[in-house]
Order: sequence, then structure tokens, then C-alpha cells
Amino acid sequence: MKNMLKVFLLAVYAVGVFFVSNIWAIGALAVFNICMMIFVRLPPKSALLYMRDVLPFIILAGLINLIAASWQEALLIVARLVLVCNITQSFRRVVNSMQLANAVETFCLPLKIFRIEPRDAGLMVCICVAFIPVLQREFEQIKCGLQAKGMPIKPRNIKYILKPFLYGIFKRTDEISNALRAKAYC
Repeated sequence: MKNMLKVFLLAVYAVGVFFVSNIWAIGALAVFNICMMIFVRLPPKSALLYMRDVLPFIILAGLINLIAASWQEALLIVARLVLVCNITQSFRRVVNSMQLANAVETFCLPLKIFRIEPRDAGLMVCICVAFIPVLQREFEQIKCGLQAKGMPIKPRNIKYILKPFLYGIFKRTDEISNALRAKAYC
């Protein structure tokens, strides 16, 4: 029940951040995020390293908003994304993937009316969360392999990155599918 409340509060916070347009409210949320980092004992170095990893995507979203709207809107979307990524990292310290899957399963109980099994939704979330580090390792291996061959990581070399990356993803997905079938899950 406690994990369900944590997941619910995270979802409300993540959605609510995108409805805030006042700069003072964004500042208050930033202070709240810092308090949460202290509360869950998240080391600042760890938070900065995580932000470094997601920063290219945040900057891309900011650039798209800069082109499509205005610089104020772009700055606002960047601040919102930083806040959501930061609170998500704090959340990760408090709830593990199994607890998250159980909470999602509980939230999906009303879907039984439509003959959707909540257990399946929980399993999907658990697999997705467990799959992220695997994908990160695979990408790092591909990147190191290309650098060892003297090939720089540039947009024109994307086919040399995507082909083995997608092959690895589909291979692992097939392995998971076969394992679930072998256990008579589906």
C-alpha cells in the first residue's frame, strides 16, 4: 500500500510539474527536489552524473521548443524535465523494480473488467525496468567497439550503432519471450 502511494505521488508530481508555468513555483519545486534528495540520501555526485546522461535529450527538447515556440517556453520545458528526471532518480532510491511492478499491478486491478490481467502489466513494467541497464551496457559495448576500430560516434555513423543495437534488443526480447513460454506464462 505504501509503494502504491509513492508511485501515485510520483505520477501526480510528474504530471503536475508540466502544468506549472510560474517561475517561482518552479523554484519551489526545485527546493522540494533538493529536500527529497537529502531525505533519501541521494549523493549530489550521483545526481549530477545521472543528469549528465539525460542532458542531451533535455537539451534536444529545449531546442525543439525554442524553434517551435519561444526561448521562455524552451527554458520552462528544460526546467520541468530536469525536475522530473531528478525526482525520478530520488524515487528510484526508495522503490525497487519489484515494488514498482506490484504497485502497477494494483493500479491495474480495475482493468480486469476488460479482461486485461493486472499481473501482465506488472510483469511488463518489471521487465522494462530490468531491461534499461542491459540496454545501457549494450550501447556502451557498441560505442567502445566502434572507438576501438577508430570510428567516431557521429550522426553519419548511426547505422553502425543502430544495427547491432537493434539486433541485440530483438535477440534479448526473443530470449525473454521464449523463457516466458517455457514457463507456460503466456
